[in-house]
This record gives sequence, C-alpha cells and structure tokens, in this order.
Amino acid sequence: MKNSKKWVEKRLKFGWIAIILGVIVSTYGVVSELIIFGVPFDFRFITGLGILLIGVGIGIVVRYRAAAKDETAAKRITNEEQDERTAMIRAKAGNRAYWVSTVLIYTGLMWVSFISNGSLPPMNEDILWYYFAFATVLPFAVYLYNIIHDERSS
Repeated sequence: MKNSKKWVEKRLKFGWIAIILGVIVSTYGVVSELIIFGVPFDFRFITGLGILLIGVGIGIVVRYRAAAKDETAAKRITNEEQDERTAMIRAKAGNRAYWVSTVLIYTGLMWVSFISNGSLPPMNEDILWYYFAFATVLPFAVYLYNIIHDERSS
C-alpha cells in the first residue's frame, strides 16, 4: 500500500510542478507582450503554452488529490493506471491517433509545397491555420474514441 501512496504522491507533485511552471511561463508571456515591442514574434504563444501547462497540472492534481489522502483510493487508482489491459488499449489508441496525425501533417505539408511551387493557387492564412488546428484536434478525438470503443468492446 505504501508504494501506491508514494506513486500517487509523485504524480501529485508533478501536477503542482506543472501548475507552477504554467504560471511562470504565462506570466513571462504576458509581461513580454506588454514590454517588448517590434519583434516579429507573438508572445501569446508563450502565454498559451503556460495556460496549457496550468490546465494539465490542474487535471493531474484533481485526479490524484483525493487518492493521496486515502490509501484504498491510492491502491485502486494505481491498479487502474498500471493495469496491462488498460496500457494496451491506450497504446493501441495512441498508435491510431499517431497515424491520423501523420497523414494530416503530411497532407498539410504537401499542400503548402504545391502552393510554393505554383501547382496550386495561394491560400488564405486563415485556412492554413484552421487546417493545422484541425490536424491537432482530430488525433486527440481519434485517441479518445478508440479508448472508449476498446474499453467497451473488450
């Protein structure tokens, strides 16, 4: 039981580290945007990365906080996380999501390549942004769908 509790506490510590790093990175992004001018770089990317880290950290802390106080919950969550069947389902879902993202990114790169050599007409930057946003979100959706589907079917 002690190993389970240590494992949960380690995850909880990682969550708090992610939150602290997220706050630092977000603060740096906001301050840089306010005081640094004339650079061709948008500091909102840095702020966005910080917000992402904060969100990941909060998710981890919420998941493991109750388990850190209760040894039974710590044992249960450790068994769930380290279960071979669950690990196999996640790996399979991750593999499918990887292939979807590979195809989408390759398609996007070929699209831009054909535009640059004149085979396709120039594209609006907004369309490219939306395409790559879609190429980021769709693999995650494929991953979630496959986890849910494989959990139900096995």
